[in-house]
Amino acid sequence: MKKRGICARWRSGEMRSNRFVLRAAALLCALLALLSLTGCAAKKQEKYSMQFFGAFDTVVQIMGYAGSEAEFTAAAGKAQAEFIRLHKIFDRYNEYEGVNNLRRVNERAGRAPVQAEPELIELLLFCRERQREYPGRVNVAMGAALDLWHEYREAGEEIPPMDALTVAAAHCDMDDVILDETAGTVYFADPELKLDVGAVAKGWAAERAAKVLEESGLASYLINAGGNVRAGGAPKDGRLYWGVSVQDPDDAQGGLDVLYFTNGSAVTSGDYQRYYEVNGKRYHHIIDPETLMPSDCLRAVTVWTKDSALADFLSTTLFLTPYEDGRALVDSLAGVEALWVLPDGTISMTDGMRAMARSGGANATESH
Repeated sequence: MKKRGICARWRSGEMRSNRFVLRAAALLCALLALLSLTGCAAKKQEKYSMQFFGAFDTVVQIMGYAGSEAEFTAAAGKAQAEFIRLHKIFDRYNEYEGVNNLRRVNERAGRAPVQAEPELIELLLFCRERQREYPGRVNVAMGAALDLWHEYREAGEEIPPMDALTVAAAHCDMDDVILDETAGTVYFADPELKLDVGAVAKGWAAERAAKVLEESGLASYLINAGGNVRAGGAPKDGRLYWGVSVQDPDDAQGGLDVLYFTNGSAVTSGDYQRYYEVNGKRYHHIIDPETLMPSDCLRAVTVWTKDSALADFLSTTLFLTPYEDGRALVDSLAGVEALWVLPDGTISMTDGMRAMARSGGANATESH
């Protein structure tokens, strides 16, 4: 009997000890859950936005999610500074103190090698590679011919005479652009050659600005630089994708479709963005290097790919390419999607673009 009593008392103590351990464990779990919830609440991010003018002659809008307005403003301010810095480097019409920019190169590189900013050398190397991959359309050495169109467009009364354009086109060979990466110089073997990087500079700058935002800790953002859109991360409001409107070429306020994507870039080239009219006919700014006239292959084309510089280059390339040839090119490229607006208003898309388009059933909250 005494042994059974001792055993019973020991078991009773063991049970009380076990209950204490269980209660302590439950309390610890509750405390950890509370701390977790508190931590989540502290990390809640809100949407902020800013816009500015002064880079690449367009309004640039940056929006993103951050823990505070101060955090967003600091990151967006750095991206703005990067846009403006690159605009000064790629500007071919204005000089800036202490900047070896494109205007300086165009004015002096026909006489001797000229020091250029590293970013300009890097961009020209990028363009040279892309022009070799996709020849015959975009040519950043076509500045002499584009200068004529710019001059007449500013006057707004006539178009350049074809004989003058033909003379200028004789000085547009990219092989005459001598780049010395080690010395950081540019030299023109043809003294009449001029560079114009308008077909790619804005997209290249948008890609650099995106990296600045990410390095500043902004993981969810959208940059819209006058139709060059670069998205990073998913919105922090429950959506999986950003929604980006594709403009209707015939309605400045209307949307042709909406694309839902993230971690990529959508860039549009169209005949409605910059133009002037002579005798009732519209002349836009995207010049075909073969005809030396504004291209009439398409009304607009939108390209989606991961890199904004490539998207910008390809959107201009495709705009200057007949639809059938452009479609074959895009179908041969991995990670590139496109939407075309043909001269008669017909819309065509790659399967991948349709999968991210509202007209194809896509939305911001369902995976595609």
